[in-house]
Amino acid sequence: MAVGEILLGALLQVLFEKLASLGLGYAQRKGASPSSGISIDLLNKWKKMLVIINAVLDDAEDKQLSGKGLVKLWLDDVRDLAYDVEDLLDELAIQAAEVKSAAKSSTSRGWVNWKFSCFGRNKSPRSNPNPCSLVPETKVQEINGRLEEIVTRKAQLSLTGTAVNNSDNIDKRLPSSSLPEPRFFGREKEEAEILELLTGEAKNADSRLSIVPIVGMGGVGKTALARRLYNDPNVSSCFERRAWACVSDVFDVLSITKTILQSFSELSCEDKDLNRLQIKLKDSQSRKKFLVVLDDVWNEKYGEWTALLKPFEVGAKGSKIILTTRNRSVVALTGASPYPLEALSLDNCTSLLAFHALGVTNFERQPDLETIGKKIAEKCKGSPLVAKVLGGLLRDKRNPDQWEAILNNKMWDLPMGENDEVLPVLKLSYVHLPTYLKRCFAYCAVFPKDYEIERDELVLLWIAEGFLDGHKAKENKLKLGRDYFDELKSRSFIQQSSVDASKFSMHDLLNDLAKSIAGETCFSSGESRLAGNECDASSLEKTRYASFISSWPVTSQCLRAYHGMKVLRSLILVPSGSREGGLGRFIISNKMLHDLLKELKYLRALSVCHYDIVEVPKCVSDLKHLQYLNFSYTDIEMLPESIVNLCKLQALILRGCQNLSKLPQSITKLVGLRFLDVRDTRSLKEMPLGISNLKNLTILSKFVVGTKKGLQLKELKNLPHLQGELSISKLQKVEKVKDAADADLFRKLSLANLSLHWEEDLGNLQNHKRDAHVLDSLRPHTNLEILTISRYCGTRFPSWLDEVCMQ
Repeated sequence: MAVGEILLGALLQVLFEKLASLGLGYAQRKGASPSSGISIDLLNKWKKMLVIINAVLDDAEDKQLSGKGLVKLWLDDVRDLAYDVEDLLDELAIQAAEVKSAAKSSTSRGWVNWKFSCFGRNKSPRSNPNPCSLVPETKVQEINGRLEEIVTRKAQLSLTGTAVNNSDNIDKRLPSSSLPEPRFFGREKEEAEILELLTGEAKNADSRLSIVPIVGMGGVGKTALARRLYNDPNVSSCFERRAWACVSDVFDVLSITKTILQSFSELSCEDKDLNRLQIKLKDSQSRKKFLVVLDDVWNEKYGEWTALLKPFEVGAKGSKIILTTRNRSVVALTGASPYPLEALSLDNCTSLLAFHALGVTNFERQPDLETIGKKIAEKCKGSPLVAKVLGGLLRDKRNPDQWEAILNNKMWDLPMGENDEVLPVLKLSYVHLPTYLKRCFAYCAVFPKDYEIERDELVLLWIAEGFLDGHKAKENKLKLGRDYFDELKSRSFIQQSSVDASKFSMHDLLNDLAKSIAGETCFSSGESRLAGNECDASSLEKTRYASFISSWPVTSQCLRAYHGMKVLRSLILVPSGSREGGLGRFIISNKMLHDLLKELKYLRALSVCHYDIVEVPKCVSDLKHLQYLNFSYTDIEMLPESIVNLCKLQALILRGCQNLSKLPQSITKLVGLRFLDVRDTRSLKEMPLGISNLKNLTILSKFVVGTKKGLQLKELKNLPHLQGELSISKLQKVEKVKDAADADLFRKLSLANLSLHWEEDLGNLQNHKRDAHVLDSLRPHTNLEILTISRYCGTRFPSWLDEVCMQ
């Protein structure tokens, strides 16, 4: 199933918003000059063509799933065009901002009179001061021609705008029956605990109806456990009425009610009146103790949930509803406490694999397969679904070489026809994601398997890619991104590391799912098209997101494929050891990095962490689309002043750069900068002069106090949006206590972690009385979660300390 096309709807919505914004700008400036090559009329024409394309996406998706190869090619072309249109619109926005900034810095008259002439005809930059003239008019003509051609092909493919219910065609799982699995492994503890919840009369005495939600990622065995419980003899004897309803993707109250009623009364029911059906259901189980299983629930609408429950309020005390779900939001809707189902142990996975492959629960009859079998079981990562399907693939194979082939090739990398049973439940999980989460999840395909990442690091990459753009994100994109992350985590698409609680990763199957969705737009060396250093150049030209898993040292040959990715948006260089938590140093020459980056003018995100780099390539400043720049844990000593050219830069991450001695003064002109992470930079002596100009800063992890004007502590006053972690060092340099009061930490309500540092051996700067007044003036809000005070030599502690510590 090629679910990647589902992303197109979200991408086209982004284009509609950007076209509308650009059109508004045109209207305010009264159109474009005749020589510009673009106008409001052309923008409106593009919007109309995109609306036509958007209207037939459902039909196109349906036809390609039915094996229509030409439709798949059409969808791929639509995807590539949508990305190119977005790049062009972003380029226009960048250059308009540059012109506006240049005009404002010279005369306001220049801005008022400026017409949006973004397409000069063969003019050199020297002859035309308008930077927008550097965008060729041929690019607009090319986009226009491709749009027209795609609309024409739509008609030839007989694509229609008639709504198609894709839920009937996607690979959703079969409706589950209440019949138990032939063999059950590894859930003895969970089974006993939930059985007690169901049948323990003492706990049920005061409860007429209670709900038991079983929660876990797709394929972990929620339904299997529910079946086991449903058919347990103790359960059968405990409840007078039992019913099983597979809810799946459509929460149809009428249909579910009818299913339960038929189970209770064993009568056929064709009535379509919900009220009459619910009255019958209410009468059939009035004052009777019942058990209902609602399997695979997705509904998050409270009104529908309460409507379904109406007939069940009259049941006898101790009545129960079990629901299985992958979505914790569903559990929150019920008000019940979730019962999380974790992955199977390796031993149980091995037994389950052996049962489905060999018909027995061990390898005593096939000892030559035991070692390989355990390795294959490890790949199941505790998923009973995967163990079952892998066992089915191996059922008629007794040759160790055949098992080795499965072990080495990974069954989910086999042709789709052979392994399409592996991911249907996970694909369905993706289909059910809200639109705003689909691109965020698919982006994770850029990371290699087992890669661990911090929450905010991933959120900042999403922000750089524009996944959080829109009216909801105008106030606080970081908070919105964290909400998105938490929602993916609650749906089990992201899981917490078992080693480092601050990091997260994806199950291998979900990583495979993300890669299948992203398709040609995503590339990860060593895992996809780079096998044998041979790759399809035309395919690489469509790549938008890429990671490079480094060797040591990095060679030009390793990077050769990346030079062909002309429209790349994200490039993440991953030291191979970082996937297992290692922090090894890897070498890449400045020339190799420069030669690569100068080819990638559309980059929005660049991450080069844990590499032995001492200098930032100058060409980085030419990456006008760049919004995320990460040189953490490298040996760089400074950044070029030309970084001021990165007018769209939002996140600058320099964590752990121990040799970084200063930040460029020009950084204070990057008014769009929101995230400046300089944690663990022991050589950083001072902040750039006038850092308070960066009024949009949300994250400033470190502030080094200076004595000169523009370096003093009071610079923090004009940074009202700071949140998260803030470390203030060299507090002994505060000369005026008023500067500490002016920093106004008490009004920074979102600060969670505050560190206040003085230095030892202060010499003439040491003043115990002043230090006490400074600390007293640095009172934070009681929302603070962590406070660290180090090397403080004041004569007393402030009175607010008790108040903060008691929170």
